[in-house]
Amino acid sequence: MNTLQGLQALITEKQGLPKVGWIFVDKNFDKTSAVALLGAVFHIPENEDDEFYGEDYLASWLEIPTFLAVIELRGKQLKDPNVEDIANAAVYYLENDDFLE
Repeated sequence: MNTLQGLQALITEKQGLPKVGWIFVDKNFDKTSAVALLGAVFHIPENEDDEFYGEDYLASWLEIPTFLAVIELRGKQLKDPNVEDIANAAVYYLENDDFLE
């Protein structure tokens, strides 16, 4: 399992993320807090065993393709989105099952 500290690290790693699968966070993580995302610990499964572990002991956050779409769309909407812009867009997606426009 690959572990990344903070949303900026996850954004930086976007090219190296698997094409499918979930991004996991700790079970007690507040998914509705953009501020919490900035310092969250993200867990990226590297194989099927990691995926099963995440499903049993962690909380799913976003599917990787959805996370990448959030970044891409914010980049189209804002000239140079910062990490807070991405955090707000991710929370909006989780709360509304839709992309922030």
